[in-house]
Amino acid sequence: MPRQPLTDAIRIRPDLRGAVTLRMQRLPHDAWILRSASILVAGLIPVAALGATGHIELVVYTLAGSMTALFGHGLPYAQRARTHAGLVAAIVLGSAVALALSAALTSTLALIAAASVFAAVTKVAVEASRVGPPGAIIPTFLFSGFLFVGESWAEIPVHVALIAGAGVVAWLVVMAPALWNRRGPERRTLARMLLAAGALHEAPHVAQARRTLAAAIHDAWGAAAMSGATGAERRALEAHIVAAERVLTDPTVRGSAGSARADARAIRRGRGPFPPAPLTADESAEIAGAHAERAAPRAFADRHPILAAFRPGSPHAPFFWRVLLGCAAAAVMAHLVGVGRPFWAVVTAASLIQPNLLLTWRRAPQRTIGAVLGVCLFALVAPVALTDPLVAAVLVLVFNATAEFLIPRSYLVGQIVVTPMALIISEFGRAAPVPELVVDRLLDTLIGSALGLAAALAIRNGHVRRRTKELADDLERASAGARSAADGADPAAREAARRGLISGLARLRRSFQQSDGEWWAHAVDEARVIDVERQAHRALAALEAPGGPR
Repeated sequence: MPRQPLTDAIRIRPDLRGAVTLRMQRLPHDAWILRSASILVAGLIPVAALGATGHIELVVYTLAGSMTALFGHGLPYAQRARTHAGLVAAIVLGSAVALALSAALTSTLALIAAASVFAAVTKVAVEASRVGPPGAIIPTFLFSGFLFVGESWAEIPVHVALIAGAGVVAWLVVMAPALWNRRGPERRTLARMLLAAGALHEAPHVAQARRTLAAAIHDAWGAAAMSGATGAERRALEAHIVAAERVLTDPTVRGSAGSARADARAIRRGRGPFPPAPLTADESAEIAGAHAERAAPRAFADRHPILAAFRPGSPHAPFFWRVLLGCAAAAVMAHLVGVGRPFWAVVTAASLIQPNLLLTWRRAPQRTIGAVLGVCLFALVAPVALTDPLVAAVLVLVFNATAEFLIPRSYLVGQIVVTPMALIISEFGRAAPVPELVVDRLLDTLIGSALGLAAALAIRNGHVRRRTKELADDLERASAGARSAADGADPAAREAARRGLISGLARLRRSFQQSDGEWWAHAVDEARVIDVERQAHRALAALEAPGGPR
């Protein structure tokens, strides 16, 4: 169909404020303690085994596998087992390829090209997989570091086996909490959503409160889709989400901030069934429509989101080119100015470039200032860490566990401890002069930040919000058409309407997620997107009902 004119749409202008990026955030329900405890346990077990056998110098490889323990803590356990196993396999495979290239390539420019491709592929794949924090920076750092490690062919099998073994230990550690709290991830997700609903009750006209609740509702539906809950437990879980959608559409409806917070506390701390949430007949029909959407055959992009992200014309293409060109330019520039191992410039540029320009701009000062201060901290601990492998391994784990508390609250402060941790790993077992390392890493940081930001600004993706508005209009019309089809007796028309709604729901949600924060594009109202999705779910329920509309 022809493109819709949007002459009255508000354009998203660049938000260049720097102060907002430096504020500490209050995250009372962040699962940082789980990530911190997991990396400590998953890391110390291989360290103890290597120390007992007298091979502590190999700990850098077990640390690579242990770092997978940072992932997956927001996923329900049924999905977590599969996702985390896939992540461990990807880390092992990527590390094996990086080590093989390290052994095969001798040209610094060839290694830079390989590291840039690794960074771009990893960033897009992790973004498409929605695996959650800490995101792509861990595998990007590991793969880039292994490329420049100077590997020999004879050592690759042992090193890859160590990475895989530590990854298996990490999988066991990440899955262990299911033994005593099998619905813990769902409970945390629901509690965050109810707290966001309470905040909107108190401030119904604040745009940020609406955005926070919209994001929390989306996360909650994702948790419900992946949850192993069944029967009454699943119905209660979904009922709370639909009730929160009601608040997003009209914050003046029944309920209050106090009751939302009380429900959040009960769900967060409980171990038994979820408390009930009363629904209207229309809202119950919406849940039935959501079930029909999930049960229907899914498109290729839904079944294989990572593969779809690399197809020609994918919305992820600008992100891929931003990372690839930004990392390559930063590393080449660092090499030209005489930096010994320019992979740190690749890591800096890759960590700075985010899926949209707003996030990239806000990440730039945090990454740069935090990394500079972190290099100074590295200068203090380097004399000990670079000469004693056991001390280095313990420092890495302590820094990593501390970072999981700090980064969600302030990326800048978190970078102060992440930077020395990363530098200790990258320089493990070497006795390079500390002043030289400090100067090289400072140059890498400044060059990587500047050229990474330049690449993000140069490669635009200004059409994603227009596309979201068009898809919302299309889905609204499809919902109206589906209600007409539900009144008729033509099975072919009902099936065509059902498939059209399901496809429209998937396309609208993907487009909306990709559009948030892209400058110079058209604004989209989150509440309108939620309302259009609710209409589509109710239309699906009407199509599924044997007697037509309810």
